[in-house]
Amino acid sequence: MTTIDAAAARHLRKRVALAALASFLAAGVGACSTNSNLLGSSGDEAQVLSQQTAVQPAPAPSRITIAPVIGAPEAVGKQLTAQLTQDLEQKSVSVAKAPTDRADFTLRGYIVAAREKTGTKVSYIWDVADPTGKRVNRITGEELAGGTDSRDPWAAVTPAVMQSITSKTATSLGAWMQSQSAVASAAQPVQTAALPGTPANAAPVQTPPDATTGSIGRNGAVTALVPSVTGAPGDGSVSLTSALQRELSRSGIALADRAADGTYRVEGKVKVGQSKDGKQPIQIDWHVKDPHGKQLGTVSQKNEIPQGSLDGSWGKVADAAAAAAAQGILKLLPAKSVN
Repeated sequence: MTTIDAAAARHLRKRVALAALASFLAAGVGACSTNSNLLGSSGDEAQVLSQQTAVQPAPAPSRITIAPVIGAPEAVGKQLTAQLTQDLEQKSVSVAKAPTDRADFTLRGYIVAAREKTGTKVSYIWDVADPTGKRVNRITGEELAGGTDSRDPWAAVTPAVMQSITSKTATSLGAWMQSQSAVASAAQPVQTAALPGTPANAAPVQTPPDATTGSIGRNGAVTALVPSVTGAPGDGSVSLTSALQRELSRSGIALADRAADGTYRVEGKVKVGQSKDGKQPIQIDWHVKDPHGKQLGTVSQKNEIPQGSLDGSWGKVADAAAAAAAQGILKLLPAKSVN
C-alpha cells in the first residue's frame, strides 16, 4: 500500500468512526449486537461496512393511566389509586399522572365490599383497555378483611387490605405490560445491509411478533337468555342487560333472544333504597335458573352510591357491575351443555 493509499484508508476509518459516534449521540440510547466474524476474514474496510446493521431506536415504554375507581367510597378509591401508582412504578411501569400525558392503556377498577359471616370480603376487577376502548386484559381477585361492628363493610377495609390488593394487581399488571413491550419490540422490523454473498435484491430480515390468542371459550354450547333487567333507575335496564350479555358472550356462552329447550336464564333485578346523608343503598341480584326453571343460585351485589347518581346514564358503572357479576354467574352455569 502506498503512503497516499494508507492516508486515504486512515481518513476513511476516521469518517466511519465519527459517523458512528454521531449516530450514537443522536439516538440517545445505543443498542448492542454481536456478530460472529464481524470483521470478516480479510479485515477489509468494505467488508465491515457490508455487515453493519442499522440500529432501530427502541420503542417508548408503554404507559398506563388509571381511571377513578368505581364502587368504593371516594376516599378509599383515591387511596387505592395512589398506592397502585406507587406499586406500579416500583415494577417499572410508567403511569400517566396528568390528563395531557400520553397513555397507551387505561386501567379501570371496580371494587365491591360485602359483609359475610367470616368477615368482610373485598372483590376487585381491573380492566385494561386500549385507546379504542377494547378490553385487552383483566385482573381479578378477592381479599378477606377482618370483622367490624359497623354496618358499613368499608370500615373493615384497612390500609393493609388495600396494600395487598394493589401489590397483587401491580405484580400481575407489571408482568403483562412487560409482555406487551416484548411483543412491540419483536414487531419492529430489523433492517440489515446485504451480507457478503447475499443477493442484492434479497428481502430484509424481519422478526415476526409473537402470536396472540383470543379468549378461551367454554367447552360445548351453553345457551343463556338474559331478559331485560328490572327495577333499575335511569337507563340501567338497557345498559346492564347489554353489558352482561357482552360479558357472557366473551366467556363463550351462546346468547338466546327467546326461551327454548336447554336455555338457561339469568334474570337481573335492581333495588335502590332510601337516601340518607346523600347516599343510596343499591342491590343487584342476578338469579340463575336452569332450562326447567329451577334456581341454581343468586349472585348479589350491594353497595352505596351518591344519591341520584344512577338516575340517568349508567355508562361504565354498568360495564363494571356486569363484569363483576359474570364471574359468579359463570360458576353457576355448567361447564358445557348437558343436552
